[in-house]
Amino acid sequence: MKNKTSLESKTTRVIRWIARILGLLLILLVLVFAIPEIMSESNPSAEATPIAMVLAGVIMLGGLGLAWKWELIGALISLAGFIGVCILNLNAMKMPMFYLFALTAILFLISWRLSKLNSTKEENIV
Repeated sequence: MKNKTSLESKTTRVIRWIARILGLLLILLVLVFAIPEIMSESNPSAEATPIAMVLAGVIMLGGLGLAWKWELIGALISLAGFIGVCILNLNAMKMPMFYLFALTAILFLISWRLSKLNSTKEENIV
C-alpha cells in the first residue's frame, strides 16, 4: 500500500502535466492563428488592435511559458495578462475557450501549492 505522501506527489505531477500540456496547446493554437495574420498583408479596412491588447496577450502567453520553469511566477503573470485582456476587450469574456488560459494558470498555481505542501510534509517526516 502506498503512503499518502506518494499519492499526493503523483496527484501533483498529474496536475502539473495537465497544465503544461494545456498551456503548450494554447500557445501553439495562438501562434497558428497569429503568425499568418502577422505575415499577411494588412487589410486597410480591418480595425487595428491596440498595442495594450497585444501586450496583455503576450504577457498572458509568456506567463504560461514561464510557468513550465517557475509555476508561481508564470501563473501569476499569465493571470495578470488574462485580466488585462478581459479589461481591454469585454467581448473576450463571451468566448468560453478563452477561459482555458485562466484555467491553465490556476492549474499551475494548484500544482505549485501542492508541491510546497508535499515538501513541508516531507521535511516534517525526516
